Amino acid sequence: MKTRYFTLKLILLAAVFFLPACKDDFFETAPAGDLTGTETYASTKNIDALMNGTLRYLMESSTSQDNPGLSAITLTQEVMGDDAIARDGVYGFRDSYPYRDPYDNTTRRALFFWSFQYKVIDNCNNILANIDAANGTEDERRFLKGQALALRGFVYLNLVRQYQFTYAKDKTAKAVPIYTAPTSPSTVSKPRATVEEVYTQVLSDLTEAETLLNGFTRKVKNRMDVNVVRGLLARTYLTQENWAQAAVKAAEARSGYAIMEASLYAQGFNDVSNPEWIWGHPQQADQNLGGASYFAYIDVTPTTGYRSIMPDPYFKALFADGDVRKTLFETVTNPTDPRYRWILYKKFRNKTDLAGHIVLMRSSEMALIEAESKARLNDLPGAVTALNELRSKRNLQPLTAAAFSQSQLVEEILTERRRELWGEGFRLLDILRLQQAPLRRTATETFQAGTTAVGIKGHYVLKFPNGSDLVPNSPYYLFSIPVNEINTNPNL
Repeated sequence: MKTRYFTLKLILLAAVFFLPACKDDFFETAPAGDLTGTETYASTKNIDALMNGTLRYLMESSTSQDNPGLSAITLTQEVMGDDAIARDGVYGFRDSYPYRDPYDNTTRRALFFWSFQYKVIDNCNNILANIDAANGTEDERRFLKGQALALRGFVYLNLVRQYQFTYAKDKTAKAVPIYTAPTSPSTVSKPRATVEEVYTQVLSDLTEAETLLNGFTRKVKNRMDVNVVRGLLARTYLTQENWAQAAVKAAEARSGYAIMEASLYAQGFNDVSNPEWIWGHPQQADQNLGGASYFAYIDVTPTTGYRSIMPDPYFKALFADGDVRKTLFETVTNPTDPRYRWILYKKFRNKTDLAGHIVLMRSSEMALIEAESKARLNDLPGAVTALNELRSKRNLQPLTAAAFSQSQLVEEILTERRRELWGEGFRLLDILRLQQAPLRRTATETFQAGTTAVGIKGHYVLKFPNGSDLVPNSPYYLFSIPVNEINTNPNL
């Protein structure tokens, strides 16, 4: 338990050293000087600063250039699918793309993914254990408790979907340990809880958070409010295949967040002021960790940076003419460009001062959850209505329910999830929940260079590391519990 016991100290340092450099319009609270021991929890002001530092830690902690906090998981879940490719020979996610990492439990990435998420959970547990005694108003205590529960529920939802197969496959399968109290050197290490037990904990945390955060008005979109909690509930119910509740919560989550117009889609996905961003991480240039950052990998437009995440040519083929998103593709035909023969997808573009914000939840995702859930409930008109809200903002013609069977409409919505949510970390999660296999094919598209037809680059890893074909429900899709955790926790 020593790894988790050091959690609080590490995140306290994050709170102390990160926050004073932040501008008030991004992060409105900061501790006055170093906080130690009981001082940390003496007041709601201090705990608010600690919550802020925890969110910063979630997004900005980095053990190496290729582990930029939560963004490292987001990008890993993209390149382990089929619509995104980690460019060959380029640093960052070249071992995740061929399913070697984080499947290998001896890698530093496997250790990072496990340890930093449990550090966030432990800090939430410390806040929950101390908030009731903190000096401050009742509303301040209530809202901070709600945020801690929401963040803990978010991380456990991530963990259960990363370390075990989907709920519908086997809810009795062993997933990850559940800790709901602060850890210490004397804490007895927990065994792995079942998938169902983890989902029960997630729903408990999020349901209580929804009540506690009623009436909370945040100043910055990095904080979790009731809309964010309802969005997380929608994600949870979607994975459980509780379609009725998923549809309800998705509709509630996007209330007040209109889907962005087509003109905004082409502006780079880099600012929380976007009207459809329900939750996002704002940051200044000095908080964007240079090479160890989301945009360093997924922004393909600058002349510097890794620029390592590329779209599959077959992904481009999913878009109809007239779709604003199709205008963001560009084939590199200059042979002196290191990206020569690749297709670029310019959805994500950092700000000129490198202060790009990171999207965490959008109303488009919620509209798609609502549409899919209603389609699976055989409410085809309701599903098409939700889907058309999105299509109309992408310059596409509306669909009619009469043109689809139930299965056809579900498939269309799932394809729309791929088109709309590329790069946001959902592809591997959808492959797992749908119990499918990634469809990776050799690219056949060409472009003309004079009189020569030049082949466009695409997938170059079509099998698992052991040479077998990509199949549903393979352990290669799962994150692995790191070997040091196995060695120190005999109850796993």
